[in-house]
Amino acid sequence: MFKIVIVDDDRQMQAIIRDKIKEKTDAFRDAKIQIFSSAEAFLAEAKQEEHGEEGDLFFVDIELGDGITGLEFGRILRKKYPNRGLVFLTSHKEFAMESYEIEADQYILKEQMDKRLPGILEKLMYRLGAERNQYRMLRNEDGEQKIYFREMICIHKRKMGKYAEFETFQGTFRERISLDRLLEELDSKEFFLADRSNIINFRNVQSIRDNVICLEEGHTLELNQYRIEAAKKRIEAYWRERIWNEQPTS
Repeated sequence: MFKIVIVDDDRQMQAIIRDKIKEKTDAFRDAKIQIFSSAEAFLAEAKQEEHGEEGDLFFVDIELGDGITGLEFGRILRKKYPNRGLVFLTSHKEFAMESYEIEADQYILKEQMDKRLPGILEKLMYRLGAERNQYRMLRNEDGEQKIYFREMICIHKRKMGKYAEFETFQGTFRERISLDRLLEELDSKEFFLADRSNIINFRNVQSIRDNVICLEEGHTLELNQYRIEAAKKRIEAYWRERIWNEQPTS
């Protein structure tokens, strides 16, 4: 079952959002909708979830009342659940840029919800359904764990080493495989062989400073001039394509 979470402190708006989602999901696929009036209420319940299935897709009001703001909550979700969908709802256009900085999948002006929500919802449900298969079973000292592609920050292999080391939001994992074969098995435009020893995930690149690529969780990769220029072009192309594909429709 697909799980959708709505977080909005306006009860009337909660009902409007729920009804709009139900119109689409009832015809599209089975979905469970949960509603919370604050980020704190969701986080308290999620902490008690036995299997960690806290939601597949979140609709979050940017202008939540007292306590954790919508933007702060978005940052928490992106770090804690990087493989889930996130849509911001707002009454003010000026919040749009901040929502993209948090890497929200979309933002919707509430005045345009009737027009935009159904199409965005269907697109994300299809995409997240596909992403359920975008994971790899990896091992660390605690045993085997499912790690989604979104959660992989970079992968490196020491010279003459047998194991590829995955740096992820969940810690470090290892797998005995060559980087060339791994890249082929990942089969995703988000991964790039930056040099013979390192794969980076474009999704988790934060910035490039001189010849150093800065990634999430403080990871960095230093490249020579030739390779940094090649990496810059590939990173720019990835984000141009992503922004173009995900920009709001009129």
